[in-house]
Amino acid sequence: MIKVHCLVSCVCETIKRSEADHRPYYFGIWDADFAVTPDFILSHHDERIDHQAMLEWYRLLYGITVHRWYEPSRSKAENLARLDELMATKRPEQSIIVMLDLARLPERENKFHHDVFPHYVMLEPTADEETWQMLDPDFRYEGEFDRMRIIQAINQPTVSGGFWFDSSQVQLPDAETVSAYFMSGLKRHHPLTEAVQQIVLHHIETPDRLPAALKQLPVIAIRKYAYEHAFAYFYEHLAIDLVTSDFEDWCDQIERLVHQYTVIQHRAIKYSVTRDSAVLREIQDLLAAQTTSEDAIKRKLVDLFSQYRQKEGDTDATCTLYDQLPPSSTLI
Repeated sequence: MIKVHCLVSCVCETIKRSEADHRPYYFGIWDADFAVTPDFILSHHDERIDHQAMLEWYRLLYGITVHRWYEPSRSKAENLARLDELMATKRPEQSIIVMLDLARLPERENKFHHDVFPHYVMLEPTADEETWQMLDPDFRYEGEFDRMRIIQAINQPTVSGGFWFDSSQVQLPDAETVSAYFMSGLKRHHPLTEAVQQIVLHHIETPDRLPAALKQLPVIAIRKYAYEHAFAYFYEHLAIDLVTSDFEDWCDQIERLVHQYTVIQHRAIKYSVTRDSAVLREIQDLLAAQTTSEDAIKRKLVDLFSQYRQKEGDTDATCTLYDQLPPSSTLI
């Protein structure tokens, strides 16, 4: 399945090497935090996003506490000194994660072609102290880099962040915690579609700003593939065959949902050039269709979740009504 969130991919590397199932951790990632700047620019990274709630659920699900080694209150030099210390004393069961600007490593695949691309990766020391091993689970890459190249990619004003954790003990998540996590991340509305709508309306008189405002839309849109993990998890627990059931149909609908954001982005670029009201109406129609499509996906998941709870022995479980879900938002 397609990776959807760089930090989630990093912490799930440990889970995938254990007997635990990593798929429940993707619940809610379809609506994970992003930002809209004061001048209405969509951004997948923002200093106000601290991932604390996400990492707390990681502890509750798998029993692993993730520690922050990067302190924003300290200077870059102090944080890099701390990284050097961690790398020099790293034990095999420890994992070290750092945010760097992937654009500073041009030989690495950067399918989004951004001049600045904050991205979490994992680091390992090698026999040569001037060479570090970099694992990028999100983009399925592993290779050695000159230590100073990585330091330079970290030592950028546009990036800051890092974690470490001990992965020697991974607990199996219980059904009650999995259920609580699922409900915590399920939103009745769709923050990304709503944000795009707000951005388009804000720039309606200055459409030349739309290409830059929506440049990061594909980066956030791929998080919708997290729905596939939820469908697969519930279908398997309900003994619904993935091949003979409608599982692939739902995967196709999820893929269309993701790709339609790219279509919307392209239409916005077209509108920025033509200022054609017909193109604007097409964008609005596409956004409305996104809402309808994602409504259907979430309604199906809520139905599967209710069946899952009943199978796990929750005799009081009733079909959670999608329309009664809280309208809380992850939109900053």
